[in-house]
Amino acid sequence: MNDELVIAGKTFHSRLMIGTGKYSSPEATLAALEASGAEIVTVAIRRLDLSNPNARTELDYIDWDRYTIMPNTALCKTAEEAILTARLARELTGSSWVKLEVQPDPNHLLPDPIGTLQAADADRLRPRYLHARRNPDNHPERRRPSRGRRRSGRSI
Repeated sequence: MNDELVIAGKTFHSRLMIGTGKYSSPEATLAALEASGAEIVTVAIRRLDLSNPNARTELDYIDWDRYTIMPNTALCKTAEEAILTARLARELTGSSWVKLEVQPDPNHLLPDPIGTLQAADADRLRPRYLHARRNPDNHPERRRPSRGRRRSGRSI
């Protein structure tokens, strides 16, 4: 059985995407990447220390020839922050891919589906491959501005 994953014309043998944010050291990250068999690695751009050009970041430890880097917008509180971070990620990594997420509450880090959708709709992010992370909130319409009530029943 051929179970390849094709995204934007690129073929992967693993469907697993793994992030770099949960590990205690670069060595632990690399060991987890190796053990997982993943070929796509997400890196939170806002967690990188970009203030010191001599400091090494997660991006320096990952083998770019072996893994596809997908920068993400974790820790962005608004759609505008996510758009700015995604554009910075494109310049920093050269990648046209981004894992898009807007997280307005830093206490739980769950993505806001409305903010993420607003960021994804921004023409400033196109053309690129977007992987939007969302939480299991099945009723985001509760937070949308009211557009009037929808009438039920049959037309006369």
